[in-house]
Amino acid sequence: MAIDLTIEGGIATVTINRPERKNAILLAMRLDIEAAFQKCQDDDEVRVIILTGAGSDFSAGADVGEMGGGGIRGSLYRMRHMHRMSRAIANTNKPVISAVEGVCIGMCWAMALSTDIIVAAENARFQFAFRHIGLAPDGGAAYLLSRHVPIQRAKEIMYSGRFVSGTEAHQLGLALYSTPPGEALVKARELAASFVNAPTIAIGMAKRQFEAAPAQNFDQALDFEANIQPLMVQTEDFREGTTAFKEKRKSAFVGN
Repeated sequence: MAIDLTIEGGIATVTINRPERKNAILLAMRLDIEAAFQKCQDDDEVRVIILTGAGSDFSAGADVGEMGGGGIRGSLYRMRHMHRMSRAIANTNKPVISAVEGVCIGMCWAMALSTDIIVAAENARFQFAFRHIGLAPDGGAAYLLSRHVPIQRAKEIMYSGRFVSGTEAHQLGLALYSTPPGEALVKARELAASFVNAPTIAIGMAKRQFEAAPAQNFDQALDFEANIQPLMVQTEDFREGTTAFKEKRKSAFVGN
């Protein structure tokens, strides 16, 4: 299988496993990534997800050999499956961490940007190469990039098609951490471990609030949270958290 899923100790790891082609994504792999994230979403034992690539690279993006075939119908088919994959990653209510080594190009950089946290090796090489092959951005790339950096910087990165190193990505706020080469997955696992005992439902609701915020004014944001919080006080984790606070001990959240 070109997409591997392992689950251990509450941490799911989704690995793009086609290192001989720099983990370039085939159409069938889009379906497998969607299925892997849906499985993680539905599995209550999974508390956090890591997305990474096998070998020395995250992913070289869509496999160029599959581009352009089948006319408009074929292109629409591929886009439809790309968007299903993108939504499966972005819409999971669990924390998702990308661990990036080597190249991270095109729709796969968009995939990483749709996760909650990016950990990048200092020498990682991010690129939106659409201009080099005569395409407009896809995978939600323009939307996601413009949510992370000011619009002029987003346009410069997109229009130029240049590489952005892991170090620069960290400086620009496109990656939360930069690590020495070979250590991105180690750092991602360290972060993931901090989420294993977190209140899963509360984290998921916080994700929904962050996602909705850019389209809301302040009053709408307050209304949104007013609808969420009465549900949250009915959870087992809220009862555990408040009890632990009163008893001056560490909370033992169960994710319910």
